[in-house]
Amino acid sequence: MLIKKVKINGFGKLKNKEIKFKPGLNVIFGPNSSGKTTLAYFLLNSLSKPGNEIKKYEPWNHFEFGGEISTDEGDFKVDFLNGEFNSLVDRELLETIGFIMEDEKLDTIKEKDTFVISYMKKRMQKNEWGLKLTDAINKTDEYANEIQLCIENISKQISEIDSYIESVKEKIKNYNNKILKKNELKRKSEQLKQILEEKEEEISNLKREYIQEITEKINSLKTERDKLNLNLKEYLKFSKIDRDTVSQAKELLETIEVLENNIKSISSQLEELENNFSSIENALNEKMKNLNIENEKDLEKVNLKIKNLSLLKKLYDEKKAKLENILEENPLWKLFTENEEIIEEVEKQEAIYRENQAKIQNKIEENEKVLKKLNSSIKVHKDFSFVFFFAAIISLLLGFVMKNINTWLFFGAAFTGFIGLFETILWRKVESKMDEVKAEIQELTKKKMIRPNYLSILKDYNLKSIKELRQKYYEFIEWKTRKKEYNQVSEEFKNLESEILRELKDFNLGSAAQIIDSGIAYLEKMYNDIQKLLLSKSSIEREIDKLNEELERMKAKREESFTSLNKMLDNLKISIDEIKDFENIYNEYLKIKETLTKIDSEIEKFENILSEEIYPEYIMSKIYETEKLRDELNSYEKDLQEDIEKAPEFSEILENLKKRDELSRKLETLKGYYSNIEVSKQILQKNLEEYVETYGKKFKEEFTKILLSITNEPLPLIVEENLSVRLNINGEKLNPNEFLSAATFDQLLFAYKIALYRTMSEHNLPLVIDNALIRYDNTRLQKTLEILDEESKRRQIILLTSDERLKAKFKEVMILEG
Repeated sequence: MLIKKVKINGFGKLKNKEIKFKPGLNVIFGPNSSGKTTLAYFLLNSLSKPGNEIKKYEPWNHFEFGGEISTDEGDFKVDFLNGEFNSLVDRELLETIGFIMEDEKLDTIKEKDTFVISYMKKRMQKNEWGLKLTDAINKTDEYANEIQLCIENISKQISEIDSYIESVKEKIKNYNNKILKKNELKRKSEQLKQILEEKEEEISNLKREYIQEITEKINSLKTERDKLNLNLKEYLKFSKIDRDTVSQAKELLETIEVLENNIKSISSQLEELENNFSSIENALNEKMKNLNIENEKDLEKVNLKIKNLSLLKKLYDEKKAKLENILEENPLWKLFTENEEIIEEVEKQEAIYRENQAKIQNKIEENEKVLKKLNSSIKVHKDFSFVFFFAAIISLLLGFVMKNINTWLFFGAAFTGFIGLFETILWRKVESKMDEVKAEIQELTKKKMIRPNYLSILKDYNLKSIKELRQKYYEFIEWKTRKKEYNQVSEEFKNLESEILRELKDFNLGSAAQIIDSGIAYLEKMYNDIQKLLLSKSSIEREIDKLNEELERMKAKREESFTSLNKMLDNLKISIDEIKDFENIYNEYLKIKETLTKIDSEIEKFENILSEEIYPEYIMSKIYETEKLRDELNSYEKDLQEDIEKAPEFSEILENLKKRDELSRKLETLKGYYSNIEVSKQILQKNLEEYVETYGKKFKEEFTKILLSITNEPLPLIVEENLSVRLNINGEKLNPNEFLSAATFDQLLFAYKIALYRTMSEHNLPLVIDNALIRYDNTRLQKTLEILDEESKRRQIILLTSDERLKAKFKEVMILEG
């Protein structure tokens, strides 16, 4: 299942909120009380039947309590006020393998619910050994089916023999019926002979009429053929003309038409080019007038002046930029002017700060070593106090039971109780000392976080380090040196400006400094435009000369083609119109010849019909009916000649009875085999059931592997057959909730739920983690994130967190505002 989007109209503190999710890992960051847990419970109650906790999420002063959730299975609406909810996933299954909540206390001692173990059994049944046993059971079914098939076949054969015996009786009955049938056939044969005579006389009359009709058609076709032969004589002249010569004449006509069209097109192009040439000359004269020149010879002088102006403009821009750079000041210059020893002071503060940080860090490390020793001592004193108190209680109970040595037992109880009390006092003293050390570590940590004064100076001026401050000081010294050059550069700048303005006056462009940039650009553009116009003018002149040459060549070719065409027409003795229409005339000639060929073919076909006696369908159908009646008559006569089959011999009946007895014995044997196979199947099914019950081993392997990859060290944990987890300390099975640290228990819970999903689930359910990684150290957090990255390839992960470390690790993080 893939959650695509949720829209929360009202649920707890979340109102009118829409959040989109992607496949794989989704990270949602939000500070405390921003609604992360509220979002997690909305997802849980939207996908499954709502739980008891939903009452505390009903919004105040809000009429909507629900929203919408979109998954790859569809869009679903939830309205908790009106009891409208979804049951897409079983709630117990979703809570067990799809949600890890902050401060969740999984009761790992209690036997897991029946549905969890049921899911695991299904998975066991689908692994390699389970499939082998299942395959063996299926094979027994196949063998049973094969034997059943043999039983059915033998039963069928016995049934066939019984049917044979019944058929013998039927054959005797049929023998009598055939005698009666033979007499009936004699009567029908006489009737058919009379019908055949009538049909043959009818066919003879039809043939005579058909022959007369065909003869009339032949005469009509011959008359039409004579008329067409007379028409054909008019076209004989065209049949003798060489078609290749006609084609050449038509090609000449087409060439002349193409040449005429080309001459018109070239004349039009020449007229257009001459107009363009005139326009370019007018534009060229106008632009040269703007530059105060009369002809193209003066262009070179103008070009040199414009290049000189461009060079002066470049020097002008450099001097202007240099003046602006000298005048530019930095806020730091004021600080350096007021206190020239600021660099030395900052470096001294940094050295003192680093020395203090090193001392504080060394002191924290020493206290952490002391803390480890005290923690070990507390564990020893605590264990001894429990042992001695337990021994005192046992001795006291035995004293009440065993009267003969009760004095010694009571004394032993008092002694061990005193030692237990002493160990408890020592345990509490060491705990008090450990609290003092922890307080000192906290105080040192606060001191370590105090920022020195020099960092505030760097922050005020957006500097990252003292090295960058020193670099700025060097820039300050360079700036002071450049400031002394200001007057000299300013004088050079003014001289350049005056010279440029004098040059621009020659082109009537004014004498204001503001027009320097636009004036020089205008002159360059004007010169470039003139150059382009000159190129265009030259190009058009060449094009006009080329088109004139082409026009003269085409006119000469047209005259040559006219001369050749006239010679061909004289030789062929036909006109230009007949040349153009030659194909139609020739096609008409071919059409007449083709019609004559068809008429000759039709005449030949009808003559063949008469000579070979070919008749139409209605006559042939009559002939076919007659033949059919004659075949029927022959069949009757053949049936009359056929001998009647004799009844079967008694010996054949006896042989079939023996065969039936043998098959009956085989049938009983196969039924015995079938019963044995059923017993084998029951044994295999029992073995499969016993194997499926070993589901706990698969879970234990997966759970241990995941937990070890996080902690990098084995924990003394025991996973029992009912999937409960116990802590093995000195041979005693204890509840991990009570003896493990909060962070370690969070890691155990994470590994437990991931292992449950991988072992039991056949569903692709998402995993929602609500701030359950907050207590992990950096190393174990990194390893857990690697597991989640691998897990996100199997299913969707929604990680809700207030941990700044996770926010920094991922590029794509959704922010949930508080």
